[in-house]
Amino acid sequence: MSADTSPVSITQKISHALMFILLWLGVWSIAQLMEYTAHASVWFPASGLTYAALLVAGTAAIVPILFCAVVVTVITCMQYNLPLDFAQSIQAGLFFGCAHIIPYWLGSQVFLWAARSERLSIPGLIIMYIINTGVASLGTTLLVIYSLIISNMMQPEEFEQTWLAFWIGDYAGLLILAPIFAAVLSNKLADSRFDLKRHLSPNQTQPNSFFLTKLLVVTLLVLFTVTLNRFTQQPESAFVIFLLVIPHMWIACTESALFNMLSLTYSCMMIALCTNLFGLNEFVLIYQFGIIVIAANALFGIAVPALMADNEKLQAIITIDALTQTASRQHFMQQAERAVNRSLKDSDPLCLIVFDMDNFKKINDTFGHSVGDKALQRVCKVAQLSLRPTDLLGRFGGDEFVALLPDSTIVDAQQVAQRILYSVNKAEVAPGQPIQCSFGVAQLKRNQNFTELFNAADSALYKAKQRGRNTVVSEHGINAA
Repeated sequence: MSADTSPVSITQKISHALMFILLWLGVWSIAQLMEYTAHASVWFPASGLTYAALLVAGTAAIVPILFCAVVVTVITCMQYNLPLDFAQSIQAGLFFGCAHIIPYWLGSQVFLWAARSERLSIPGLIIMYIINTGVASLGTTLLVIYSLIISNMMQPEEFEQTWLAFWIGDYAGLLILAPIFAAVLSNKLADSRFDLKRHLSPNQTQPNSFFLTKLLVVTLLVLFTVTLNRFTQQPESAFVIFLLVIPHMWIACTESALFNMLSLTYSCMMIALCTNLFGLNEFVLIYQFGIIVIAANALFGIAVPALMADNEKLQAIITIDALTQTASRQHFMQQAERAVNRSLKDSDPLCLIVFDMDNFKKINDTFGHSVGDKALQRVCKVAQLSLRPTDLLGRFGGDEFVALLPDSTIVDAQQVAQRILYSVNKAEVAPGQPIQCSFGVAQLKRNQNFTELFNAADSALYKAKQRGRNTVVSEHGINAA
């Protein structure tokens, strides 16, 4: 490393460390506003930032987060008048920092490995993320509470009363905010270890026109739920919050991943603030579980476009031959059988043309397989130009092709085959090396199925080969004029 690049690297590291510290302390301060009892909030946004920072920046984020853990522990000791001196507060902060960081670091590394291995689809990654963050937040909860107990910041008997709410609060903050923080940090850091855009492409940078209307529905539903809960003081009324699944699935299916996550963040902040303002602390677990369920459903909603795209790709693989862009054998046979049944039912004529290249092996042996592939593509392109939109061209394998001609008589099909042959003969794979094809034509008969029709056309193709190739022969052995 040259002398002039080292100071820049150190400056960047210091800048990134300061960014982590300021961002973490700012997020923690917001969580303080939503804290309904000591050491517990409806959700804990700082957990999402820690996970995202460790995911994107790796070990470079550990020291800044550990520093923040010490700072907030000292502040907490002063805030609650805990019987710890300054040195004990710092020690407690180090315990808390390690307990907070270790499970999230392990969880983020497992998720990073899965994302880099590219073995999982987008839905698979989302499922893993939901499980991974749940396990990581549970591990953090247990370690943090233990660190609070050994630091005399919490009494042992408080464990049973706080661990579940503590865990769900961390899980909510982690599940919802980690993707947003990961996206922000990956844009800020040049040496990012994880790029969310690779997995959730930002295909929409502006919300849809009804986005504010959707947020209004969310707002009204939250306000209605907490008002009803405040008035009745019954846990049953708090379960109305689960109806938020409906507008959030609407958002998930109509907005980009960015605005989906932003709407979830807005909902959770609304729930957390209203829970405090309306004095609904005794029902907080219901609201916390509501947040988790709503977020998990919305995350699966993000996967819907990816699933649709994957299905379209699979459908294309099944129905289209990759080399020639004609119908695959399986798709052709499915469509042909339907067309045959329809033709027999309506008593309409239907014909089949089976053809292959006479000199394909010679082309491959002389010019190579890449030229042979181009010859196949050329034949299909020429054939497609001679067919109607209602006709179907498919590749049965190698250099063998089949054309299905609904509403066509044997005379019509022979003329089409002759036009294809004429056009193919004008094409050359190399100077003085024309492409030649043989054609067999057959018309569907009453009570005949597709297999029998294909065998008749294939038999005619065999006769064309016997008669010198590069010609068209019908099922009756008649050469096309």
